[in-house]
Amino acid sequence: MAYQITHIRLSDSYSSSTESISHVKLSGGTVETKQQVVRYIDQGMDYYYTQAGGSRASVETVHPTGREPYIRTKANTSVKDNLLSLPRF
Repeated sequence: MAYQITHIRLSDSYSSSTESISHVKLSGGTVETKQQVVRYIDQGMDYYYTQAGGSRASVETVHPTGREPYIRTKANTSVKDNLLSLPRF
């Protein structure tokens, strides 16, 4: 099953980094922490979001050395496909 992310919450309202995403809201209204999403993706679950044009962007985890893991959009051909473009809640 795939889970659609529709909104994000940032730990710092003025951040421009996906590392600052603290929570996501899914299409069904469920709110999950970044840590939950990282764990679920690492266990094989599929998360994505869609742009207004209907294109689907997959979400992946990043595990930097010495820092907390975070989520980001998998690289694709569009620079507009990123989680920070989603509405805040």
